[in-house]
Amino acid sequence: MNAKKPVKLMDLVDEIEMKMDDTYTYINSITGEVITLSREEIGAAEDEMSLERFPEWQRENIERAMQILEDEDGIYVDFTLRNDFNEYKLMEDFIGALEDEEIREKLSEEIQGRGAFRRFKDYITEHDVDKQWYAYKERKLKEFVIEWCKEHDIEIRT
Repeated sequence: MNAKKPVKLMDLVDEIEMKMDDTYTYINSITGEVITLSREEIGAAEDEMSLERFPEWQRENIERAMQILEDEDGIYVDFTLRNDFNEYKLMEDFIGALEDEEIREKLSEEIQGRGAFRRFKDYITEHDVDKQWYAYKERKLKEFVIEWCKEHDIEIRT
């Protein structure tokens, strides 16, 4: 068997950042490649649809989906973590870590109810703590991915 190649840390962080609802992400544990497939592509592979029904650009992904579905050697690891990473909780933790009490209190109010994410982003930009937020979020995402990879015996490289 070939030696396993590590996965790029930022490829996995970027996948969590994108978090598109109708996509699924897999890691090829041999090559280190991160593969994103749409619900349609996986469905086509499950239903064994003819590739001619799909545009050329989508055929390769459907073939990959077939390989993943037929994977009996455990080469492909499911990295679809949309339910495992909670950005709202991360915002709450960030707010709790802020030194300025007035900003902490106002941000806590801003993230209540519908539109919380938009109000949060508007407020942090308006009060010049957006750079702190993005640095905090990236650090926490990296920690999350590193921990997940350790638990799943996936080697990463930075």
